[in-house]
Amino acid sequence: MTTTRSVHTEGADIVYDHEGTGPLLLMISGGGGASEHYARISGFLAEHYTVVRYDRRGNSRSTGDTTVDLDMAQQARDAVAVIRALGGDEAYVFGNSGGADIALQLAADHPGIIRAMVAHEPPTSPLLPDADAWLAFADRVYGTFTAEGAEAACKVFATELVGFDAANPQQARVAEGEMTSNAEFWLAREYLPLATFDPDLDTIRANKVAMATAAGRESAGAYYARTARIQAERLGCPYVEFPGNHLGFIFEAASFAAALRRALDDLTPATAS
Repeated sequence: MTTTRSVHTEGADIVYDHEGTGPLLLMISGGGGASEHYARISGFLAEHYTVVRYDRRGNSRSTGDTTVDLDMAQQARDAVAVIRALGGDEAYVFGNSGGADIALQLAADHPGIIRAMVAHEPPTSPLLPDADAWLAFADRVYGTFTAEGAEAACKVFATELVGFDAANPQQARVAEGEMTSNAEFWLAREYLPLATFDPDLDTIRANKVAMATAAGRESAGAYYARTARIQAERLGCPYVEFPGNHLGFIFEAASFAAALRRALDDLTPATAS
């Protein structure tokens, strides 16, 4: 059974859903910021964890000032607030895409809240050897948004997605740039801060967070998969290959959940769930 609650923090009501039993597992969404992105995989994880997924501030059911750009430190504090609202002193953490960026900020600012963490395909373009090209791509996506609107910008963004199956109607729609929920807000206020995020890897490494970075098997050489490998090398942490593409937790939920559980268990062998 899924329970829905909210926590008020820094002028926003953050709405979260939780289900299952066991240690807390916080799931942080990227672009679109919606709890629903993890609805399918939560059912596969709830046997082992209390799975918590939330609408990030300004997205879907959560409130907040939608006239200001995303603040990475505030996003990390929101994650802490959700964990604390459930009575947790610590939690397992999973973030995908921009949500993985936020997880990295959480590891830098609040390492004590993290029991173990997996950052899946964080698009930290400044870390890439060809960073200039990918920062220019981010500018092109945002420029398209300001000139032509969200639908056109989503189509440009989708041109660099890798590993989506054109024969699968749901995957094909993503690969063709179909707009997702909260796309306007994502592009207006969240896209550039997430796409240009430069994590403080030295601080994260010094914090000795139990973590791994990960990328999907089908993501291959995508820029957001290459970043995960670079992060693992610089952090001295494991790099794990997961099933599927950038949204493997949706399209291959059962196998993705099994891979996530194995990764978290490997990071905390003495207290494996």
